[in-house]
Amino acid sequence: MRYISMKNRMFRMAWLSVFFFTVLTVSAQNVTITGRVNKPNALIRLFVYEDLFNWKEAQSCQMQANDKGQFILEVNISQILPARIYVDLENVDLYLTPNSNYDVEIFIPQQDEAVSYFDKEMPALRVRKANDKDVYRQLTYSEKIINGYLLDHFNQIYRGRQSRYIDSIRATIAKTLPGIKSQYVKDYNEYKIAAIRNAIYSDGGKKVSESYFDKKPVLYTQPAYIDLFKEMFSNYFWRPQYDIGKLQTAFLTGSIEFKNYLATDPFMARNPRLAELITIYNLQKMYYQDAGSRKRVVAHLVAIQEDSKYDEHKHIIGNALEKFNRFKSGSPATDFELKNASGSVAKLSQYKDRHVLLQFVDDASVVSERQFKALNELHKQWHDSVQIITIATKDKMDFYKKQFVEKKYDWPLLNLGNNILLLEAYDVKMFPEYVLILPGVKIGAAPAPSPDQGLGDYVRRTY
Repeated sequence: MRYISMKNRMFRMAWLSVFFFTVLTVSAQNVTITGRVNKPNALIRLFVYEDLFNWKEAQSCQMQANDKGQFILEVNISQILPARIYVDLENVDLYLTPNSNYDVEIFIPQQDEAVSYFDKEMPALRVRKANDKDVYRQLTYSEKIINGYLLDHFNQIYRGRQSRYIDSIRATIAKTLPGIKSQYVKDYNEYKIAAIRNAIYSDGGKKVSESYFDKKPVLYTQPAYIDLFKEMFSNYFWRPQYDIGKLQTAFLTGSIEFKNYLATDPFMARNPRLAELITIYNLQKMYYQDAGSRKRVVAHLVAIQEDSKYDEHKHIIGNALEKFNRFKSGSPATDFELKNASGSVAKLSQYKDRHVLLQFVDDASVVSERQFKALNELHKQWHDSVQIITIATKDKMDFYKKQFVEKKYDWPLLNLGNNILLLEAYDVKMFPEYVLILPGVKIGAAPAPSPDQGLGDYVRRTY
């Protein structure tokens, strides 16, 4: 670890004695992030991820920035991992390398309500200094080069299917970042380029599967690999190589029969580790897409977890099952106390004898406008059978107050305020998001379908 001056040491000791933070390890912390944000006293949270299928943090810590926006975050990691820093609800992404220190600045823009949702300015991260063997700089420069080519030559690449631009991307990266030594950076670039190749080829992903996945290592902590994996192997069970009837019979019969039938595909048969991961990923998708198959999906995942030779897969399944149990129908829902539009306090538990639909909202968008319209129609149908509650983020509360008055929405509007941990309690990752609460303050569905995607039918089935 680099030398810390006496002044910096005193500053650090002073703040560590004041700030509250939680770190999920008792060993010495080998990564330190010191920084400043333009939001004094904001809640700063760091999540470091190793399970990119469930976005389950491997390490986390949090603290309150001081009145100058200064903060210190520390974690302990054993490999390069993607990470995310939250400033209240806003976030920025970075990559952390073991035994490294980072000095960062985070800028949270003040949004103009007149600006389009799609044109709003995003939070920005500037790494002023890092002793991480140049990994973060190489990753961000590589991404800028690749994204720049995609923007400048979109028609030629995606419509004209001109693969010559791939050579140009490689040449520009090599010229801009000569002598890349980190395998993590090399893999990132290769799988980003592979995603472009997959869009150029019109063979259903055959060439890319053979070149980048067939008999290749599985890169569990590499986001570029995982993104392409999800694109390549989503809905794999329903590919032409399988007979739907036989697949369904095997699925219903048992885990061994199901595994054996999946192995009738030569690609799955010669890639056992990859095949098991494809199976886990698609079973997780089935859990959310087909409520009637959830018990069977869980049974298959438990069987895989018990028999798997791969610790990574046991870990991924464990995280998935933990999430299933946490949000399964009938599990306790997190209560809250939030202020409504007039400043009075409202609790979830005051509606304990009713169905409640929680709607979490932030910025207005075309999607949210469409869903509000559909939700208003459902509200008229439900009358008093389902209590709708809209929870708006603190910065957008005034905006939604006006919207509720103009549109004459007559259900409660609550202010999330500083209770941003409520979003984690319900695993809210995007906006708008919906959670159905059953009588007795129990989880009905988290997340629940959106109003324009079958929410009405889903709610009726819960009665």
